[in-house]
Amino acid sequence: MNRELHKKIYSPRIHRNIEFIALLCTLEIIISFVISTYNPPYESILFKLDFFSISFLSFEFIYRFIGTKNKTKFFKDKYNLIDAFVIVAFIMYLLEATLTHAIVSLRIINAVRVLMVLRAIKFRELRLSNETINFITIFTFSFILSCFIWLVEHEVNPGINNFGDAFYFTVVSLTTIGYGDITPMTSAGKLIIVLAVLYVISGLVSKAKGFLHEEHRLYYENKKIKKKIS
Repeated sequence: MNRELHKKIYSPRIHRNIEFIALLCTLEIIISFVISTYNPPYESILFKLDFFSISFLSFEFIYRFIGTKNKTKFFKDKYNLIDAFVIVAFIMYLLEATLTHAIVSLRIINAVRVLMVLRAIKFRELRLSNETINFITIFTFSFILSCFIWLVEHEVNPGINNFGDAFYFTVVSLTTIGYGDITPMTSAGKLIIVLAVLYVISGLVSKAKGFLHEEHRLYYENKKIKKKIS
């Protein structure tokens, strides 16, 4: 590919348009996943929309990969690794559909949707306030966990009938409120919650240690300044 053609194909304007469409496709996947947990009568329409969204996001990933000069550095980006997992899941889905000549099970489709939800982490790249970024990060983390909780629990847990139930259970568990009205029934569900809670607690401990260390440093710096003045 010569330089002139490369500049035209990978111009900032085209790149921004593709990114915008990719963002809409990601939102479609998220909304579709939530709606599908309520067993709507138009599941086939959601399936077609998901198929289009994942197809476009696959194209967007290939577009960025080909346009990147440093291919090794490209896969060092965690967001690109997320997209790579999505592509692999999509290819597996296509192979399954081809081999069986039938629509794959809803569980496989939902698994692909969960991987697509991981793209929401990219929202942190937007120029927003720290408070907004923290809220989006926590919301995204809870959302992803809720997706996995739904996948492993909805068939056996009478307390989790839709995504709203899964999200409520996840938030209550992460905040350690623990009302006890919904409890995980599967080993996978229990493991997900245990690891998630430990991850959140470890994050809080790290933040607390960082805060105390900074306060300790400022205290001794002020003490040194007072000695110099006196």
